[in-house]
Amino acid sequence: MTTQQDKDQVAAVINEWAAALSAGDVPRVKAVWDSSYSDLIYLAEENNDPALGWRGIEDYYKGLETDVGSASWSIDNLKVDVIGDAAWAYLTFLIQAEIIPFSRTMTFNGRSTFILRKTGDAWKIIHYHESLSRDHSRETWGWFFEK
Repeated sequence: MTTQQDKDQVAAVINEWAAALSAGDVPRVKAVWDSSYSDLIYLAEENNDPALGWRGIEDYYKGLETDVGSASWSIDNLKVDVIGDAAWAYLTFLIQAEIIPFSRTMTFNGRSTFILRKTGDAWKIIHYHESLSRDHSRETWGWFFEK
């Protein structure tokens, strides 16, 4: 039976994820993932292919440590549901981040979906997918393609 407490716990995981990213605290971000789950998927908007498994996600986050300076994440429109020991979440986001390899601060408007599973008494992320808002993707990446 789904309870409001389960939904609140899932929302807390998502809020912790966003807060940790804003703080640039990669170990804290990784802590919300279920590293024991063999079929993890992380699909970032900037990559064509997903990061698969814990090794792939760790490699992705290593890139954040070296390629992203200061960053500010804000999330809105958080929706959560729980189905037994699985849950999903959806949100919209606004990120302003210093991208070191490009020597510029970039703004990303987008949306994310998550799948979580309950292990013991904790909810952990097992799937993440983000995409830019169609209306703002040109504003974010247009400069890159005009070179």
